[in-house]
Amino acid sequence: MAQDLAGRVVVVTGASRGIGRRTAQRLGTHRARLAVVARSADALNTLVAELRAAGVECEAFPADVTDPAARAKLVADVVRRFGGIDVLVNSAGTASFAEFTDSTPEILRAVTEVNFFASVEMIRATQPELLRSSLNGRKDGSGWRAAVLNVASTCGRIGVPSLSEHCGSKHAITGFSEAIRLEFAQFDIDVLLVHPSLVTTDDPAKHYIRHAGKVDLDFAGAVSPEYAGERVVEALLSRRRETAVGRDAWWACFGKRAWPRYVRWLMRRKVRKFAQRHPGE
Repeated sequence: MAQDLAGRVVVVTGASRGIGRRTAQRLGTHRARLAVVARSADALNTLVAELRAAGVECEAFPADVTDPAARAKLVADVVRRFGGIDVLVNSAGTASFAEFTDSTPEILRAVTEVNFFASVEMIRATQPELLRSSLNGRKDGSGWRAAVLNVASTCGRIGVPSLSEHCGSKHAITGFSEAIRLEFAQFDIDVLLVHPSLVTTDDPAKHYIRHAGKVDLDFAGAVSPEYAGERVVEALLSRRRETAVGRDAWWACFGKRAWPRYVRWLMRRKVRKFAQRHPGE
């Protein structure tokens, strides 16, 4: 069932840049009331100023979502400001692009903390408000259903060399989402997954914990943050359970099921081609 987002309170984490920022901008065109979250207060304030100039009701909530105290304060502050929460978009994320053999437990924990644990605990913290939102939808006859949308990744459906920690964390949030979707159905809370493929960025090294992977990232086939943000909002409007964004994401989510050997061959080929071009690395 399609859902109108006008007037609905939407919390977007990771809103300072990339998909999170573009999702917030797109939500503004649907007249959602926005609580934008990220660690960078300056980037959030710039986004809020832009959205308010376009007539969007929006508030910045600078917070580190990996911090339990910060999460609790964030949810309380959003409820105090807007009166409730109707939708949670978990878009905050990080990655380490390098070989697992050169990694450390600290790097693995840092990636998993942001990509998995923070998203899960944001769901836990907002669940009472989401439940209240869906109950109100029953009472007023609007048919409104609250929603959680987790921005996962192509790496949530397929193993990608040089992105082992990222793949582990994104597989985790994918499996978790599928499980709680069944649990939350009794509360009329939808749980949605969006799997973007590689997304264009001005400086990949700036956004990764490490940037020394031994495969080539094909940015020629990457999707733009604007396109990914549009697909996130489309998934919210249509309540599509799982959305693949980009050609590579389609192969990972759906092509792998039909042609698993071919997809595995493509991944092995990436490793071999890099080794041929960079002997000794």
